[in-house]
Parts: sequence; structure tokens; C-alpha cells
Amino acid sequence: MPIRCEFTLNGRETSTLVCSGYGTVEAFSGHMRGRDNPDAVASKGIGPIPKGTYYIVDRQSGGMLGAVYDALAPHLGSTDMTKWFTLWNPNTGDVTNIQGVTRGNFRLHPVGDRERSEGCITLVNPAEFEFLQRFIRRSPPALPLPGTTLLRAYGTVIVK
Repeated sequence: MPIRCEFTLNGRETSTLVCSGYGTVEAFSGHMRGRDNPDAVASKGIGPIPKGTYYIVDRQSGGMLGAVYDALAPHLGSTDMTKWFTLWNPNTGDVTNIQGVTRGNFRLHPVGDRERSEGCITLVNPAEFEFLQRFIRRSPPALPLPGTTLLRAYGTVIVK
């Protein structure tokens, strides 16, 4: 059964990600003046994820050096990117345009050493992310992704 999550941009330091069958975890999106600020969704690099529905899919490693970067990421202030999820916009894919500003590459992942989020939904507690990602992956992705016949999703996140 697909997981259903909700995340609310509340204008505070952190918000909650609520997932059916799992519960509530502390998370945030964006950083500096954009952190969980719904008025900053068009601010590239600092704004939070724009409101809407996103499909939770396995993150793909891209490019010729993608696998190398993924392997080095935990040593460069990031986390194990192989466990991250892509938050896929059913209308525009991995990028979207907000007020003329291109935003994209939104992910669901744990906080790293730099405590940054460039629009991803970032869990405050890395151990909690580990539990959540195992919960999400307990069943194979089965939810059809609109516009594609190849990809399947684990469920959705509705950003309010």
C-alpha cells in the first residue's frame, strides 16, 4: 500500500512530516530566510519546496561521476545519498518553474553536517530518517507515476 505523507510550510525553524502508518518526524525545507517560509518558494538555493503533490521515488545517481560523488558524499559533509528519495513533480518531473525561477532536484533526506536544505524535505534526526526510509522501502514501489510507464513510486508527499 502506498505511503501518504504531508508536510506543511509553517514559517518556523522546523515543521513536521506526517506519514500514514509511520507517524510524525521533525523536518525542514530551505535555509536562512527561506527555511519553511512559504513566501520564499521562488528563491533559488534557499527557498523551501513549493506547495503541491510529489511522488516518492528512489533517487537515481546521475552522470558519469554520479556513483563516485555518492560514495564520497558522506566524507564531504553530506549523508549516504543512496538512501535518499527523489520527490517527483507529476506535472514537471524533477524541475519546476516558480515565478520565472527554475527550481528542482527536491529530495527527502536526513540533515548533513552543513545542516542545509536547498528545497529538499530534510529530516532533523538522521537516525529517524533511517527508520523512515526502511519503513517506506518495506514494500516495492507500486504506485504508477503519471506520464511514465517505467517508474513506480512508494507513495506521495503533499506539501501545504
